[in-house]
Amino acid sequence: MPRKKQRGPPPRSNRPGPPKPGPSSQPKAKGSKQDSGAAKDAQKKAPVQANQRPIVPFLRGDRILLIGEGDFSFARSLAKQYKCRKLLATCYDSQETLFEKYPQAEQNINDILHSKPKSSESQDQEKQKSTNSPKVLFSIDARKLGAQGGGGKEIKNGFPRRERKIPAWKAQQQPPVPKPASGPWDVICFNFPHVGGISTDVNRQVRFNQELLVAFFKACVPLLSAAPDPVDSDDEWEGEDEDEDEDEEEEEEDAQTSGKASRTGPGQILVSLFEAEPYTLWNIKDLARHAGLQVITSFRFPWTSYEGYSHARTLGEVEGKNEGRGGWRGEDREARMYVFEVKKLPFPCI
Repeated sequence: MPRKKQRGPPPRSNRPGPPKPGPSSQPKAKGSKQDSGAAKDAQKKAPVQANQRPIVPFLRGDRILLIGEGDFSFARSLAKQYKCRKLLATCYDSQETLFEKYPQAEQNINDILHSKPKSSESQDQEKQKSTNSPKVLFSIDARKLGAQGGGGKEIKNGFPRRERKIPAWKAQQQPPVPKPASGPWDVICFNFPHVGGISTDVNRQVRFNQELLVAFFKACVPLLSAAPDPVDSDDEWEGEDEDEDEDEEEEEEDAQTSGKASRTGPGQILVSLFEAEPYTLWNIKDLARHAGLQVITSFRFPWTSYEGYSHARTLGEVEGKNEGRGGWRGEDREARMYVFEVKKLPFPCI
């Protein structure tokens, strides 16, 4: 009989009213608290994500290389909306093929090339400043950047960096310090890379896209700029930045960008992908590690922060009803932009 007393009353989980405290009711009470706590956390996080300002990781003075442009609407947004002048936008297709696939590309390219306002300067000054004007290249292979078929010297040289000028008295006091090798680009961006419909087999298609990204990453590494030297108040800048005083009152407030601020870190690689299969199967972070890169951050791709930008499919424009745009729209899908930098090697132990 003592054993029956030790067993206690049966669980009351199915009876109405709050359960009495006991061994059988403790796990359920604990679980219910966890569920309610998780629900409260989700409610707290949801407004933050909804109200989070979109991130546009481009500065006005950045030397930007765009790879794999479709109809050049993204490049147009950087040139017109964000006034990025040191911009080189490229595509894989030839000019003839591009205009056949994307009829709107010709107008977008024209807007890019004429995005810089004309000023009453002499011809020599205009010629000098034209080196910092947006450019467009066709038939550029993302796997061969800086080599034949990948833009050659145009991409290998890029835009000149605006260097600081150290006063003579200060230069005499500082010992010469060797500078690390630095490439010509502060940002190399590849939005929604894809090899096209090479195979109907999902596994083979994933492998083809992985090979594309690995080759792209390896080609980018020597082209990325090193972190600039820190600037003191005594230092000056060599030459004048023609865009420094341009449209001072026009600042982008809708996007989280530093505008005319100077980049202080090393060059970065940006890659945008859809957040769904088969793109998530590519394991882009692992692919980058194989190329000596590391993920710095990632964030939701802000479609509406780029005026006039629409995702261009590899196969070209698909005509829909009433001669409109058909097929699925990339702008309606969730996407993420990944930011990579060259992995820093640890200092050797002495």
